[in-house]
Amino acid sequence: MRSYSSQRDQIAVVKKRALAHYQLDTAGIHGPAHWERVRLNGLEVAEAIGADTLIVQLFAYLHDCCRRGDGSDSQHGPRAAEFALSLRDDCLTLSDEDFDKLYLACKHHTFGYTEADPTIMACWDADRLDLGRCGITPDPRYLCTDYAKLPATIRDALRRSLRDS
Repeated sequence: MRSYSSQRDQIAVVKKRALAHYQLDTAGIHGPAHWERVRLNGLEVAEAIGADTLIVQLFAYLHDCCRRGDGSDSQHGPRAAEFALSLRDDCLTLSDEDFDKLYLACKHHTFGYTEADPTIMACWDADRLDLGRCGITPDPRYLCTDYAKLPATIRDALRRSLRDS
């Protein structure tokens, strides 16, 4: 397994691998601009609730990298989890417990769950807070954490997604 001098290096390598694997238009609604907003949303939620910021950032780059279309694709989460597994011995240097969180966050992010480990919930909230790019205001009923449900959090994420999409 490769050793990284910093978490930033590991994140950069995973981002590069996710981009290389991504088959859709990089300017599309599930592409790298979305991943960056998910990363920002996730860092904000993670810091507010004490979740793992490394896992949240890795999730941001992996969760949609296996999409086969911008429409309905209910299996892209499980495919992303398997893609993460394929990177495990090469560029994901996480403990078994942390890898399991990343794997489950990717695998189940498409199914609407709202209860899990706090780090997994931060990942799911990070993605759902970027629904503004699709013309949808995030609904607190589908968010996991109290922090993500705050009107100010939703407002700020909505502004970011509308500004950057």
